[in-house]
Amino acid sequence: MTLTAEAVGTTLDPTTFAWTETDAVLYALGVGARPPAELGLLDESKGPAVLPSFALLANWWAVRDLRAVLNLGSHPIVHGGQSLSVSRPLQPHGEVTVTGAVTAVWDKGKHASIEVTTRGADAHGELFVAVGQTMMLGGGGFGGERGPATADEPDGRADMTVDDDIRPEQAAIYRLSGDRNPLHIDPAAARKAGFDDVFLHGLCTFGFATRALVNGVGNGDPEVLASISCRFAKPVMLGAPLRTEIWRDGTDVRFRTSQGSTVALSSGTATLRG
Repeated sequence: MTLTAEAVGTTLDPTTFAWTETDAVLYALGVGARPPAELGLLDESKGPAVLPSFALLANWWAVRDLRAVLNLGSHPIVHGGQSLSVSRPLQPHGEVTVTGAVTAVWDKGKHASIEVTTRGADAHGELFVAVGQTMMLGGGGFGGERGPATADEPDGRADMTVDDDIRPEQAAIYRLSGDRNPLHIDPAAARKAGFDDVFLHGLCTFGFATRALVNGVGNGDPEVLASISCRFAKPVMLGAPLRTEIWRDGTDVRFRTSQGSTVALSSGTATLRG
């Protein structure tokens, strides 16, 4: 099919997402939390505290179902960018109803970018808003607007860095939170899709960056983070270090996450609660 701006306004069927303390702890393990330093995220007797990026487990169905909703055929699709704003801290257990709609379609030349905005609400009102960009490879060239330019990368030495290790089993743990894409666990499936090997889920890398911000500028308290946004630049390989550089200006934060010299998450921004 030919993707055009007429897709804007297309809605996705609402869905419901419920979670327990066990789900929150499993997610924290999947995005790299380790005892004893991060017991607040891992010990149910202490809450547990919930990372704001956990909300994207309720949102990722929008990326999964986008192909069928827009009849994208066999065009490969990849996650190009993600932003998340949380109205209030997530609780250790809860239930949200999530709605979604296509809010923009951009012509990037060879490829197309589809923006989907989702909103999650519980009994107390709106809990989160997530805006994701999905790249439809080979779907561009239809004459649409190119869309906004990406933000410039920060200059100068970072105010702080947070180092992590991406363990060989990291993707195998993270997939238990819902995204069972075989590209992240089966080398044969990854090679068939044109990759050299399996790699980490993009939203898992997003979770690692969220943890880095919480630990780097939030003193380990997830409630300090009100929003986070970035572009997915390159995949993250398993069994190798990961570094997040952080620049802070009051409640405004910029960040970049890299594996060696390869930038994985670029144009990173975040907002802290004052």
